[in-house]
Amino acid sequence: MYARCMELAAKRELLRELALAVLADLAPGRLIAAQCRRVGGELHVDDRAWPLDRPILVLAYGKAAVPMARAMEPLLHGAGPLALIVSAPERFLAPGQNPAPWGAVQSFVGGHPEPNEASVAAAHAMLAAVAAAPGGSLIVHLVSGGGSALLEAPLRAELSAADLRAAYGALVRNGAPIHEINALRKHLSAVKGGRLAAAAPASADQLSLILSDVPGGDLSSVASGPSLPDPSTVADCRAMLAAHPTPLPPAIARLLAHLPETPKPGDPAFARSAWHLLLDDRGAAARLAARARDAGCVPTLDHAADEWDYRAAAAYLVGRIRELKRDQPRACLIAAGEVRVALNGPAGRGGRNQMFALECARLIAGEPLCVLSLGTDGIDGDSPAAGALVDGTTCARAAARGLDPARALARFDAYPLLAALRDSIEIGRTGTNLRDLRILM
Repeated sequence: MYARCMELAAKRELLRELALAVLADLAPGRLIAAQCRRVGGELHVDDRAWPLDRPILVLAYGKAAVPMARAMEPLLHGAGPLALIVSAPERFLAPGQNPAPWGAVQSFVGGHPEPNEASVAAAHAMLAAVAAAPGGSLIVHLVSGGGSALLEAPLRAELSAADLRAAYGALVRNGAPIHEINALRKHLSAVKGGRLAAAAPASADQLSLILSDVPGGDLSSVASGPSLPDPSTVADCRAMLAAHPTPLPPAIARLLAHLPETPKPGDPAFARSAWHLLLDDRGAAARLAARARDAGCVPTLDHAADEWDYRAAAAYLVGRIRELKRDQPRACLIAAGEVRVALNGPAGRGGRNQMFALECARLIAGEPLCVLSLGTDGIDGDSPAAGALVDGTTCARAAARGLDPARALARFDAYPLLAALRDSIEIGRTGTNLRDLRILM
């Protein structure tokens, strides 16, 4: 028994080290420094170059907005004139901080998961700045997940942010898929679905650097795509509403009768636009696999359970690691993406990663297995944890303290139990947002 506990302790330490190391690899500053470079008076990304001897406007929105903006400072230093507008969960500049190299900085602490007044003020500030940009300007969009809430302005003056929140919440409760709700979100917004980019002068160059928190490589869904053409249509919105009849605020119901289209692929507004994916969850998982391989493990990538119910995902992935270990004792299984937790009653504290991990703990009870699951943004649900690291002793340790994993799961209250066992992972905000990562060993 002692030897098995020591083996589990070593596995736990290795999984934690791998997770922390890969989170450092995913830091926006590292990604931008590795993929963007300054060559004389030009900014080089991929095989393209953008001259910097002109007015430059940088718009940063999303959970990673602040570190992304910081990473751009050395690349743009001496160029300009430079202006920066940021909407993030925290301020870009603390009182008294030096704004260099920016000539002008506007920083907004937007709301998440729902937009607040600062989210709306940020959207109006960005729209005004884009519309006023001199011809021939360079507009750089620094885009990351969470931007849908952190940057929002209703399409019409008669709509309010409260109207939008009420509509989206009602549709979620009524079972509408989130990707279909996003189509409506774009069409009801003054900035989403490419409308922010479309407000710029036709002669402006626009470059988007994107950290993706969405599945399937759909970049137009990251932050609801303020700088990208929108492939969704008004017809898609109406089909979703027909499939999920939902009472909507009167102002939205009136607008639906003559809802205008968003800019589409091929629209001249994007003729001088370029989009570069810095990283997504699959790329993050590949980096984690490389780290595991360097540590002597034999990693397998399996993302099949992305968007599954957390219980089904746990059963599938635990089954997979058992299979892999029969042939390879040093096997580890790495999965990216998110799992779903359907709330059917009052919820306690926690999030999808902790629910998934605690379900895995029940499945592996008594086995020499470990499971780590975390959100790369450092936040899981409404708890201070990023996720959890459990093993075959988690349920026994819980029972010894009078704690019941099944009861915690039934109450959607995983965090208190995991925190009491020190199985929660609490690292604070990471400054990035690339969905979730899981390791099973």
